[in-house]
Amino acid sequence: MINIVTINLMYMCTLYRYDKCGCVSPFEWSARYVIPLGATKVIYANLCNVSDPCYDEAADAFQGSDTISNIYAANCGLECSINSFVVQLSSGLAPSQWYMNDIKEFVESSSIPLPANWSTTWSTEIQNNYVAIDVVCQTTVVESYTQQPTLGAVDVISNVGGQTGLWIGISFLSLMEVAEMIYRLIRYQIHVIRAKIRKRTQDECDTKL
Repeated sequence: MINIVTINLMYMCTLYRYDKCGCVSPFEWSARYVIPLGATKVIYANLCNVSDPCYDEAADAFQGSDTISNIYAANCGLECSINSFVVQLSSGLAPSQWYMNDIKEFVESSSIPLPANWSTTWSTEIQNNYVAIDVVCQTTVVESYTQQPTLGAVDVISNVGGQTGLWIGISFLSLMEVAEMIYRLIRYQIHVIRAKIRKRTQDECDTKL
């Protein structure tokens, strides 16, 4: 399975190695075609010497520096969409029977040494020494796995607004209940004071009489 994001980062690291050392890793001989920054032509880069530590130091600098990564891989951020291509191997008999005569004519007209019994075993010889590679598309259907956030910006704002409104409503009701309780307490105290005043006045009137 091939990951496009990983391939892009590997290529950008190879490009930085070429700009830094003038060569690419000797262990990645199949990735020697690079396009330097600001250029439009493809360059066939040389392989670095195995004993030269420059390519290792350049790789460490690329992975450890955000500044270098932003310059060479500005568009390679966190992967939110991955395109994967599954490689599946298969085998079959080659070459096809209808192609055997053409191969026989080509071999006989070339400088390839032929065995003494070629006239009788040419079909077996071709099948034993012929290798064919066919690259075909297994299917045209592409499976795309995309990562999306559970809550979007609108959902976050809605949740914050709803929770804020709920707690503000609860707080307002609590304040009203506290105010009502204070009012009832004050009213009760006033009623008690008035009752005491009336009782005292009544007692004084009864004493004078």
